[in-house]
Amino acid sequence: MQQGFPITITADDRFSSSLKPLLAKLEMWINFQALKADWYGKEDHILSFDFTLVRTLDEKAEQLISESWIVEPGYAYHYESSRLMTIAFIAVDDLLQRGTAIEQEIKSRLVAVANAVGQQHGLITIS
Repeated sequence: MQQGFPITITADDRFSSSLKPLLAKLEMWINFQALKADWYGKEDHILSFDFTLVRTLDEKAEQLISESWIVEPGYAYHYESSRLMTIAFIAVDDLLQRGTAIEQEIKSRLVAVANAVGQQHGLITIS
């Protein structure tokens, strides 16, 4: 069995460490959503996600171009099927500028990435 959560959320080093409680809350929330949808039913086929909050996707542009990333407004991800591992960046500057429902918008972006990969494996959509 894997140690820790299959879905982790961190922030790049440009963010304050005061964000850690929110990151922990989001991490528990999305792992619980995946658990409710029975994503962890097959121990040998558990998808893992490594989410990182970034200010903008522009600061990761070189990495996104050099690898096969899927880029959407507000997030980008790279799925490695051989490892069942997804690396994703969630941009937040546009959310901070709007200033409303930031946590909910981050959740929407996390779910969009997770569901895009989960659907490739026939998993139930999480919400």
